[in-house]
Amino acid sequence: MSDNPYAEVIADIAGGARLHYENPDSADADLDLLLGDQSYASGLLKLAALGDVEETARLAELISRVAQAYAEGETAVARQLLSEAEGRLDGGG
Repeated sequence: MSDNPYAEVIADIAGGARLHYENPDSADADLDLLLGDQSYASGLLKLAALGDVEETARLAELISRVAQAYAEGETAVARQLLSEAEGRLDGGG
């Protein structure tokens, strides 16, 4: 477990996004989707335990923007958004 709870939150959120959108050779895409949902839920549960309403809103926006970028075929944009969030939250939230 990390000393930075925000690093754990973003790791779960980013992991969920990657499971949802970046497994083209998956043996079971439906299972990846469910595991991605589980990863999102884990991150949001950790965030809820921190009681950080402002960060909850930021991560909801991130999830939405990443999904939109992938839907539009903008994989590089989605990856950049996740990378920026990881950098910001790894630094302490």
